[in-house]
Amino acid sequence: GINAEYMGTVFNRIIERMSTESTADGLMWAVRKMQADKGFDLVRTPIPVPTDDQVLLKVLACSLCGTDVHVHDWDPPFCHGRLTPPITTGHEVCGEVIQVGKNVTNLKVGDFVSAESHIPCKSQPARNEELCHMCKMGNDHICEFVKFFSVDVDGFLAEYAVAAANILWKNSPYMPWDIAAMQESLGNSVYTVEVSNVEGKDVAVFGLGPTGLNSVAVAKKLGARKIFAIAGTKKHTELAKEMGADIVIDRHSQDPVAEIKKLTDGRGVDVCLEMSGSAAAFQQCLDAVMTTGQISILGLYNQNLNIDMSKKVVLKDLTIRGVYGRKIWSTWELTSRLLKEGMNIAPVITHRFSGLKEFHKAVDAMHTGSCGKCVFYPHGFQQN
Repeated sequence: GINAEYMGTVFNRIIERMSTESTADGLMWAVRKMQADKGFDLVRTPIPVPTDDQVLLKVLACSLCGTDVHVHDWDPPFCHGRLTPPITTGHEVCGEVIQVGKNVTNLKVGDFVSAESHIPCKSQPARNEELCHMCKMGNDHICEFVKFFSVDVDGFLAEYAVAAANILWKNSPYMPWDIAAMQESLGNSVYTVEVSNVEGKDVAVFGLGPTGLNSVAVAKKLGARKIFAIAGTKKHTELAKEMGADIVIDRHSQDPVAEIKKLTDGRGVDVCLEMSGSAAAFQQCLDAVMTTGQISILGLYNQNLNIDMSKKVVLKDLTIRGVYGRKIWSTWELTSRLLKEGMNIAPVITHRFSGLKEFHKAVDAMHTGSCGKCVFYPHGFQQN
């Protein structure tokens, strides 16, 4: 038979040749949203030119997020009335700086960087002279005029991309590309767990997509006493155990609330992390969390929720905390520290793709819940 390693080398060379061919005429390959309807397309599009405050990146790795799937499906809250095709998708990225604008002083050609996906006033040409109230308060991540890669401006699921230099995080050159690309997503988990003060507490994680799975690892690292993970697929059950969950509950064959109550002497958990955006999951959080407990919500809902506020929130003395994005740059600093201290998120990565052609396979896997994180390498896999 043909040696698999040899075939892999040949395939990577084909990808490199495609890349060379695309750049020779000033064009590149990119996965783009071309119309206000379901779907993405792999197209040739001009290589972007950085402005004076931007850098041009050679994209080394880009991982897909649930938001990308919502954009693919043309779902709220990011599409209708906000996203204007055509636009390049993808916002979890790492890349090599290959060109810098004349005003850029914090980065140089050859630097290995990742991008914060929330673009605040300071990183927008039209606004960097005038900061909004949130930015002045140090809440850049929820800037009143925030823009978002892959929704408001072109993202990174492409061979090359541009970004404002002051929204890029410089990585160690030794960090694996897949982990470097996932820091944006991991930051969601870190921020959610951090504001939940989980040390010494029982924690339940609802929603075991990559962000929920990473939350299991983060909660474990930050000292949670016992972690319950509520899973909906066989793959997520396996991954939750690998990420450090103490108890995994199959929501299809077990009642999550009853199981949690049974295993906490009827009290419930101290903290629920609602990462799914499921209305049913949020109702279960209300019942599974103990009196005086906290529910932290990262999930986005596509419908209004009907809540018995008096009985299930006020009379339980609950804290409900919404979480959006990551603090810039304190969450990145904590994320970096946790990774340096040995927190392992590699098991979350289940699918790797050389080049961009198989984007539809990643979207399908995410639709069915048969994956963790899917990572693309536009110029071919990282060579050790």
